[in-house]
Amino acid sequence: MRYSKQREAVYRVLCATNTHPDVSYIHKETLKIMPAISLGTVYRNLDELCSCGRIKSVSVEGSSKRFDATTIPHAHFVCTHCGSVQDILPPKVDLRCECGEVERAEVMLYGVCEKCRNN
Repeated sequence: MRYSKQREAVYRVLCATNTHPDVSYIHKETLKIMPAISLGTVYRNLDELCSCGRIKSVSVEGSSKRFDATTIPHAHFVCTHCGSVQDILPPKVDLRCECGEVERAEVMLYGVCEKCRNN
C-alpha cells in the first residue's frame, strides 16, 4: 500500500480513540486535521486500511459499521443502553471447541455496561 497523508490522518484519528467510531465520527475528527477531506475519501481509506489489516471493521447489531484499530483477536461488549462498544482482550475470554482447534473468533457480547448499570 502506498503512503497517503489522508490515509494516515484517518488512521491516527481511529488510533486516538477506543470508542469504535463510525465513519461520520472519523470524518468529523479528520476534518480537524485536514479541512478539505471528503466523506468519500474517508470511506475509501477505511476500506483500504481494512483490506491491508491495519484496522478492523466491527458490525454492531442495530448500528452502522464501526471501526477498530486494535487488530489482535479479541471480543467486543456492546451496551444495549448507551451503545458503547468495549474491547475484551485476551485472556479474559477462553474459547474452546470440540470440533477442532479455534484459531480466531468474532465474538460480540450484548448487555448493560457498568456505567449504565450504576446510573
